[in-house]
Amino acid sequence: MKDDTTQDALRVIEMFDALPVERRIDVFKDLSPEAREQLLEVVRRPQEVIRKISEEEMFFTIKALGMENAPALIRSTTGKQLRYLIDLEFWKKNMFEARSAAKWLEIISRMGEEKVLQLMQVADPELIVTVMNRLIKVAIRDLDIDLVEQQDSLPLFTLEDLFYIEFRFREYEDELKNFLELIYRWSPEYYFGLMQELARGVQLESEEAARKWRQARLADKGFPEFEEAMAIYQYLKRDAVQGPLTELSPHEPGDAGETRAFLGYPLKLIDKNSLFKKCLDEISTQDEKDRLSTELAHLANKVMVADGRDPGSMDELQGSLEKVSGYINIALEDLCQSNLTHALGLLRSNHLEMLFRRGFSLILDLRKEAHKLVRGYEGGVENLGYPLAGLVKGLFEKRPFYAAKGFGEEKDREFEQLEDLTCIRNMMDRSALEDRWESI
Repeated sequence: MKDDTTQDALRVIEMFDALPVERRIDVFKDLSPEAREQLLEVVRRPQEVIRKISEEEMFFTIKALGMENAPALIRSTTGKQLRYLIDLEFWKKNMFEARSAAKWLEIISRMGEEKVLQLMQVADPELIVTVMNRLIKVAIRDLDIDLVEQQDSLPLFTLEDLFYIEFRFREYEDELKNFLELIYRWSPEYYFGLMQELARGVQLESEEAARKWRQARLADKGFPEFEEAMAIYQYLKRDAVQGPLTELSPHEPGDAGETRAFLGYPLKLIDKNSLFKKCLDEISTQDEKDRLSTELAHLANKVMVADGRDPGSMDELQGSLEKVSGYINIALEDLCQSNLTHALGLLRSNHLEMLFRRGFSLILDLRKEAHKLVRGYEGGVENLGYPLAGLVKGLFEKRPFYAAKGFGEEKDREFEQLEDLTCIRNMMDRSALEDRWESI
């Protein structure tokens, strides 16, 4: 007989499975990554929920949990979600990462034939060639010579006594063998074609083609080429920001009757007690939340490209979102002071990238003032004294930062509020006054 705890758990699962799919999605949205994994392990139809979740949200959930701890999530991914995962995980910045690809093939292989075949169907053929070329080395047996005479010069592993395979990473050998066996059973013709290409020697064109296909897909997710991403750091005048709206303006739907896939992690990760956060807390309509969450995610992705960060790193994703939210908050505080209604209206009337650029432009204005001060100050930055010298050095960096250690904080950080700029400006004004006083 099952104990009461087990019976209660079964009743909860049955109640969840009986809910309409929209309600099941609402439950999933509110769960932590750990709870999402646990839920998918026990419910009957996880696919009905997962296909309503965006690729970005699934990537975030799996990365937050750790790929080794997310078998149910990975097993449930749709083709688009899986392709987004490998687009980020098989590459570091814009370079193919062989060990990361091997680790993911190991995980996918453990899930069996269905998941391997899904990967083969969604991955670009050029990517499969690139992956295999980096992970294995293929030699062809000469059929005109007795096999015994060739055995000493051939690798040990073969599936068909024609192509002999050497594994470049011994720690992944067993799972790669399983992966190759699944491909061979799925399509011997495909397997033979792949092995022939690898044995001939893969040209760089395959990797470059895989990189271009990846880049084209990621551009739609806010990962443009570097030159385009740099546009987020272009100066924006104050009057370029549109005046506030008092209510949500209508947005064109993507496709008639289509519900946007859920993307919620950007709003969850912003936890600073700022004017921007207060605005987000005031928003109740799902349409507004979806728009802002998508814009935040794509803007953080642009920051990662422009700053040379790794989009597959959770720490760098978090850091990019903190930077984005800080710059937006600076713009709102400058334009609205503490007027929450005004700030909320500006969020409704402007794309978040405009507010980000305006916040960054205020930092650029301060940097110009600091350059002017240093040019007229004998001894340069070092003679500005503590903590102003450190603050100005941080301001002068290619990507400015706030040297918060000078004020007792644990580490330096991104600019987060208008007060950060005001603090530096006030210290510069005081230093200039003291300099003029000493020269009299």
